Amino acid sequence: MYITETTSNVRNLIEELEKKEDINKLKFLIYIFGLLNNDQINTDNELNPSLVEKDDMKIFNFESIGLSNNICTILLQYFSMLYNNMTNTKDTYEDNGNIIGVNYDKEDKEIISKFEKLKFNEKLDLFSEIIIRYDNETYFDKKITNPLFNLRLSGFEMAKIIRDLKI
Repeated sequence: MYITETTSNVRNLIEELEKKEDINKLKFLIYIFGLLNNDQINTDNELNPSLVEKDDMKIFNFESIGLSNNICTILLQYFSMLYNNMTNTKDTYEDNGNIIGVNYDKEDKEIISKFEKLKFNEKLDLFSEIIIRYDNETYFDKKITNPLFNLRLSGFEMAKIIRDLKI
């Protein structure tokens, strides 16, 4: 069930993601939250939107839904620790809002490529769906305790705010 009416691209990507093992799901979270942390989810698909002088570009980040932007960095730190725990390594670490040392294999790169091809509104829909699943602890197959995004907003409430950002 999807909270928003969305495209088949988003539904297919979510369904494909649901079939993946937890480590692949985690790597996908690391990737997309890294983009979110660096303001790379934007209407113009710019890598460095802060360097672009364009008033009509919309950027999606946690501040745009009323949360502190440092939540993303905190989540990335948690994802890094979780990745190290799941892979029995200490190769991964968070550095300035980016996770260094994640080993993306061919399977991971394929799903990341599909995400990159989504339009801005589709990316918002995908984030909505993932936030709901993550907040309700249904994103991973195994029981993994997830830190909350926010104590005052549920995943469904955040998804509703994200939906309102669509252009």
